[in-house]
Amino acid sequence: MPKLYWEKKDENHTQKSNYSQDEFQVCELIKNPIISSLASDNVISKNKRSRNQKQEKGSTTWKNLLIWGENKSIMGSLIPKFSNKINLIYIDPPYATGSNFESKMFIGESNTFEKKKAYSDIWERGIDEYIDYLYDRLVLMKNLLSENGSIYVHLDWHVSHYIKVILDEVFGKENFRNEIVWAYPAASAKTRKFFIRSFDSILFYTKSREYTFNDDPGIYMEYSDRVKFALKEDDKGMFYYRGGSHNGKKLSQKVYVTNKGIFPRDVWTDIPYIRANTLEYQAFSTQKPERLLKRIILASSNRNDIVADFFCGTGTSLSVAEKLGRRWIGSDIANQAINISRKRILDVWNSNDLIDWKKKYERRSQPFKIMRTNDYTQAVNIYKDFLVENIQKKDKISLIQETKFVVNISEKDSMITVDLVDYIVPNLMLIKDSIKNRIKMFSDWIDSWSIDFNYQEHSFTTAWISYRTLKNRKLDLTSIPYNYEEKGKHKISIKVNDILGIETVQDYEVVIS
Repeated sequence: MPKLYWEKKDENHTQKSNYSQDEFQVCELIKNPIISSLASDNVISKNKRSRNQKQEKGSTTWKNLLIWGENKSIMGSLIPKFSNKINLIYIDPPYATGSNFESKMFIGESNTFEKKKAYSDIWERGIDEYIDYLYDRLVLMKNLLSENGSIYVHLDWHVSHYIKVILDEVFGKENFRNEIVWAYPAASAKTRKFFIRSFDSILFYTKSREYTFNDDPGIYMEYSDRVKFALKEDDKGMFYYRGGSHNGKKLSQKVYVTNKGIFPRDVWTDIPYIRANTLEYQAFSTQKPERLLKRIILASSNRNDIVADFFCGTGTSLSVAEKLGRRWIGSDIANQAINISRKRILDVWNSNDLIDWKKKYERRSQPFKIMRTNDYTQAVNIYKDFLVENIQKKDKISLIQETKFVVNISEKDSMITVDLVDYIVPNLMLIKDSIKNRIKMFSDWIDSWSIDFNYQEHSFTTAWISYRTLKNRKLDLTSIPYNYEEKGKHKISIKVNDILGIETVQDYEVVIS
C-alpha cells in the first residue's frame, strides 16, 4: 500500500506507544441531584438521595465521563485504563473550512442573545497542519478502540477525501466499511456558480474484521412514499400485493412485511438537520441531530458498551448514548461545550424519546463525572468576544474572573435553605456595552448554580441544581430545603456558572444545633 507524506509527518509521528499522561481532576460528580425544574419533593435528605441512586443502576460503580481539555492529552491519559476497551467512537472534528463558527449566548429570561465564537477552524499551515493534527488523534483512537469496535468520522467536502486515505493508513484499507452520505436540504441555495452542496460524509471503519453490527429495527429507514401508499393492513398485519401473470391472466398475492422500513443504504436522506424550533436545538451552528447518532449507535454498539466522542460539542452523541443504555465518555476543549453538554445530560428527561419520537424520555440520567486535566484552567476559555476592543492582556482577563456571589443561608428545624441574592462581576468597564446593557438584574448573569450540602474537600457532589435551557429560561434563586439528620458542623459548597463561561465556587460552614 502507498505511504502518505505531509509536512512534518516524520518528525511528529512515529506511532509511538508512549503518550503524555496527565492526571485528571474531578470537578463535579452528578449523581441523581434534585433538579429544580423537576423537583416533586419539598425537602432533600441524604438517605432519600441514596435510595434513589440505588434504584437507578443497581450496584454498578461505573460513572460516565465528561472531560474538559485538549483531547490529545485526554486520550493519552485514558490509554492506561481504556486501551482496547471502547466499543464505538464517533467524532465530528473541524473540517478545515478556514472559518470561525458561532454560537448564541442567551441572557436572562428573555430570548435576547449575543453571538460568540464557538470554535476556530483556521489552520495557519493549511491542510498539512490539519492532517498532522487529526492523524495524531486517530492513532490514539485506534489504541483505545476494542477489537470488535468501530469508528465513525463525520466530515464534509473540504477534507473527506484527505482523511479517507489517512484512515486507510491508520486502520487499514481492509477495515473500511462505508462512506455514508448524509443528505439534507441545503441551508442556503443562493449560489449559481456551482451545484449546491447539501451532504456530509461519514467514514465508517472497524478495528478488525470481527466487529459489532446490529440488524436493529431502530436503524431502519422509512419506506418511500410509493411503498407507503401501496401498503395495506388486515388482521394479520401490514402487506402489499405482489403482481404477476399466468396463461395471460393477471395474478396478485399478499406479501406481509414485519419491519417498519428498509435496511439502510449508504445514502441517508431521512434525517433532517437541526432547526431552531426543535426540542434538541442548542443554538450551535454545527450541531448534529440525535436521530443521526441513534442509527450509528444502535448499529455499532450494544447495551452497556462504551461510546466515546472526543469532539463532543453540544453533547448529541452523549445524550443519545445515555438514552440508548450505553456507557459514554465525552470531551471537548471549550468550556462552553462542556457546560452545554452538562445541562443537556441533566435535562435528558425532558428530551425526545428515541424509540417514540413524539414522546418525552422522562428518565433521569445515570451518574457522571465532570473532569479536566490538571494543567488546564478556565483562563484559556474566557471569551475575548465579550471584551471591549484592545483588551486582550491576560492580567485584565483574570480581573474578570474574580467574580463573587452573595447568598443567604437560613436554618429551621435542622433544614437548610439557600437563597442566591447577588452576583458581582468586577471591572465591568472591560465588558462590551452590548452585553452590559442587556443585564436588568443580577440573575441575568447566571446560567446555572448548584449546591453540595455535604462538601468533602476536592469532591463537589451536586445535590441540588437550577439551570437555564433554551426552552426554559427560568432560574430558581431559592433552593429546596436540605434536611440534616446529624447535629453539628457541616460544610456547604456552592457553584455558580455565568453566561461568560466563568465558574465561581464558594464554601460555607453551617451549624445544626
